[in-house]
Amino acid sequence: MERGYWIKSKPIYTSLTWHEKATSHLVLATGIGGMAVLKLFQQMHPTQPVTVLYGKYGQIELDYSDTLKSIIQDDLHLYKFEEDLLKKLQVLLRDATMGLRIYVAGSEGFIWDVVAAAKPFGIQESEIMKEQVDTLARTVYCVHCKTITKYVTTNITCCNGCERMLFVRDHFSRNLGAYMGLMVDAESPGELPAIEEIYP
Repeated sequence: MERGYWIKSKPIYTSLTWHEKATSHLVLATGIGGMAVLKLFQQMHPTQPVTVLYGKYGQIELDYSDTLKSIIQDDLHLYKFEEDLLKKLQVLLRDATMGLRIYVAGSEGFIWDVVAAAKPFGIQESEIMKEQVDTLARTVYCVHCKTITKYVTTNITCCNGCERMLFVRDHFSRNLGAYMGLMVDAESPGELPAIEEIYP
């Protein structure tokens, strides 16, 4: 089994810290990721311009929008839908100048949606500071039909495309922003290992 071993492809996330030499900052977060943004502002308040995009969708108890409003005197934008937040990100990146630094806090799925949205603008994922919070749910890529299935919390899941039962590997593709899913009962159709919730 892969669990318990260090997997080279698995992303490593860190706590957000300001890039002191940045000319401007763009901070993105959703849900409980708002707490990571609050901690970021507790470190210091940058002298450079700061824009914050915050998704307040999800459980009401994880909504930090009111607290963020009280401490962020800069450019704060609130969104109910991730799609709208990512569209605003792309608008901002069209006019971005050298020296912009990007920070993102949220679920792993949200983090890699941001990475994908920034990529067409020449921004590499290694240039984005990432803090994973909230759910450990995984985005899974079916190697058989190439369908992406989001918010997977179990070791085995049904593909949203071909409906094969997939074993969720620890191997992560940065290009796809997803973990690889392989048909679990290819040799013995219908015989499945125990399905366990391991990514709550």
